[in-house]
Amino acid sequence: MPPIPKITKDMIMDSSLEIIKKEGIENLNVRNIATKLNCSTQPIMYHYKNMDILKDELYKKVDEYHSKYLMKNSNDDPLLSIGLQYIKFAKEEKNLFKFLFQSDKFSDFNLEDLINDNENGLQDIFDIIKEETNLNIEEIKEMFTILFITAHGIASLIANNSITYDENHFKKILETSFNKVNK
Repeated sequence: MPPIPKITKDMIMDSSLEIIKKEGIENLNVRNIATKLNCSTQPIMYHYKNMDILKDELYKKVDEYHSKYLMKNSNDDPLLSIGLQYIKFAKEEKNLFKFLFQSDKFSDFNLEDLINDNENGLQDIFDIIKEETNLNIEEIKEMFTILFITAHGIASLIANNSITYDENHFKKILETSFNKVNK
């Protein structure tokens, strides 16, 4: 019977997540993970044949974390709340935001595919919008696209330290976008 590995995949994922959060994706490598886990590089390479496989799995984990973060409802308007949470995520988790949206992992991103994908949770958001408005699905998708691009632009500027965080100002911008599209 082979010995039970002392370094697990979960430990590697947790350490990798910590490295990205604190130091950015550019500092994620086998040696830094091993140092964090106080082990050799062998256990990491045992679980992951290469860094691309590890990063793919880590990307999924960060994406799940991001999705849960967005759904923290802190506002009466769920759509506005999601937009504000998206922006706040870029402020509080700059390196994770950059990993998700400003790395090569996001290079195959197609906004139209995202909006039409029924498995990414957007349908729940679309249902919320439908309840609050008299819009049809095409109008809802158009509105979401405009709001997503607005929130993403603000979040990107924050993640790259180009603007300071001002929730009230961002709320007004999102509300203005929402009102213009909703007319």
